[in-house]
Amino acid sequence: MRILASYYCPISFLSLLLCWRFIPLDLPQTDRVAIDNFDDALSESWRGRYSDFATTYTIKSEADNRYLAASSEKSDNFIIKAIKVDISQYPYINWKWRARTLPVAGDESVKNKCDVTASISIVLNKSKLLPKSIKYSWSSTLAKGTQTSSPYAIWPSRCDVLVKESGSDLAGQWITEKVNLLEDYQRLYKKKRVKSKFVYALVIMTDSDNTGTLAEADYDDIFFSKE
Repeated sequence: MRILASYYCPISFLSLLLCWRFIPLDLPQTDRVAIDNFDDALSESWRGRYSDFATTYTIKSEADNRYLAASSEKSDNFIIKAIKVDISQYPYINWKWRARTLPVAGDESVKNKCDVTASISIVLNKSKLLPKSIKYSWSSTLAKGTQTSSPYAIWPSRCDVLVKESGSDLAGQWITEKVNLLEDYQRLYKKKRVKSKFVYALVIMTDSDNTGTLAEADYDDIFFSKE
């Protein structure tokens, strides 16, 4: 699906998809806001970039745990879920992930290498003209702690990429992440005070189309929390 060339970037494109195809869901407001623990079949609240997304993203199990498994071969498919969460109230985004196969030479800062082992992105708005997102990634080559931007996000769109894990040293192990999304938003957008800030979608993407290789990763237990 190619709507506009300037929105080719998977994450910049998301805001268009969000606005045009479905309406954000209000989620229960408690101490945490669950996105998915993948204990059941992938729900209809997840949509794919392409209609065959279920061939890339499937539910698997091991021992007594079920999780989302992603296997991408020369593909740029993703899945997206509409949400509506106020990160001034629930500033932390939590998840588990496990890298299995890293796309060879993947580098999210370079257009012809822009593939990623695993990523979770938060869509910050619903604008067709100014789509904005923050992407947390497990990179093949960029060092942990790297901050860059998607080469596909053409002004006035914006996609900040923050590398949380890198390389294959931890491949095969479940890693738990806890990120202060509100602080990242304030830092990246130079906001001193935020009384209220809603986010509107969460995106999971394991892709390998630019390098033409294989990327595989697993995801589990995604939720927002107060602390």
